[in-house]
Amino acid sequence: MGKVKLGFIGAGKIAKAHLEQGLKDFPDVEFTGWCNPSEKAAAGLRDLCGGQGKVYADAESMIKEARPDALFILLPPFAHGPAELAALKHNIPFFVEKPVALDLRFAEKIAKRVEKKNLLTSVGYMSRYRASVNTVRELFQVQKPVLLQGGWLLGMWDGSDGWWVRKHLSGGQFLEQATHAVDLARYLFGDVQSVYAVAQRGVKAARPAYFTIDDSMMVQLVFKNGAVGNIYCSVIPNVGGGVGLTAYGVDLCARFSGAECNVTIELPENKKIEIASGEKALALESRAFIDAVKTGDRSGIKSSYEDGLKTLAVTVAANQSAESGKAVKL
Repeated sequence: MGKVKLGFIGAGKIAKAHLEQGLKDFPDVEFTGWCNPSEKAAAGLRDLCGGQGKVYADAESMIKEARPDALFILLPPFAHGPAELAALKHNIPFFVEKPVALDLRFAEKIAKRVEKKNLLTSVGYMSRYRASVNTVRELFQVQKPVLLQGGWLLGMWDGSDGWWVRKHLSGGQFLEQATHAVDLARYLFGDVQSVYAVAQRGVKAARPAYFTIDDSMMVQLVFKNGAVGNIYCSVIPNVGGGVGLTAYGVDLCARFSGAECNVTIELPENKKIEIASGEKALALESRAFIDAVKTGDRSGIKSSYEDGLKTLAVTVAANQSAESGKAVKL
């Protein structure tokens, strides 16, 4: 295969970030189509890539006319569905941003069809591609995981009435944003066995009626290997917030800081390793997907659709547990 012909579905901030972090400059990529309800937004991405490709209103039309080799599906949680079904219908490999869906049953159906067709997929859990994360993961292959804790104290609300603050559209902060922490926990510690969550609302009385996501959530995880974890999120703190995760083994402590996953690793005999994660993670995951499309070798892809589904299941279970007050077994 020469250049990989790409079709983009979605034209929001994350789509622009993928392009600007390096994808638009890949010499072996050609952009053939841009699909988004807002033609202006889609045209903006096209212009960013030198005017390559045509703007379309729906995925089906783009696929039939532009004939892409692969798709980038970069949509908010509530918008998943038609794009994945179109990719499956035409047997087109696809990269999909996290979380893979809002509805778990829908995602399970997509996963079954992906498996049946043996379709190449990749999910945008970018932390899995960082050297800092993979160094710690290798250590946990010989270390017994014990405990992890961390989360996201970081809001996206800018005062507008966008989809993110509507829980029926975003799934809430834990499902849409702290999913990165959940996936990192799974990548390091393995699959989750049960989930128990509590949520808090009404801290700030001035919230508009459409603001229906939780103010804060605290989620306890039990892993299949016996380890335990606690992951939290909140949109409330105006100071002292941020992103972080600390993972403990018997003889290991790994402290990740920031969305970049810089890490300080502490080992016996006062040994300390520090890794500043300066990579452009979106470019790394995009590169892995393009290479897999070209060669058929999927070994560089860190999260398939099936794996992304498992992370979604944990975050959906957290919402269910917060509503019912009971632990949810996976």
